[in-house]
Amino acid sequence: MSDDQKEELRSLVSHLGASVRETHYRSAYGAAANICSGIFDTIPEALHDVVHQAVMAGYAAALSDMEEGRLDDQVRERSEIIE
Repeated sequence: MSDDQKEELRSLVSHLGASVRETHYRSAYGAAANICSGIFDTIPEALHDVVHQAVMAGYAAALSDMEEGRLDDQVRERSEIIE
């Protein structure tokens, strides 16, 4: 991956992560650390921060969706099974 491609990827992920609200930051950071710990050995070290930030952004977006009641049918079905 060229330096330009890496920078473009960093910029995209930074833009995605801009929506991580402070209320979700700690939870998203911890979840991303757990998820990424299993893949960091398989990706270049230069991409660790980018991947971690991308996972944080996705996790925080999921938390926001749940808070706002935007759940898809699969999530509803799983929650019904757990209950």
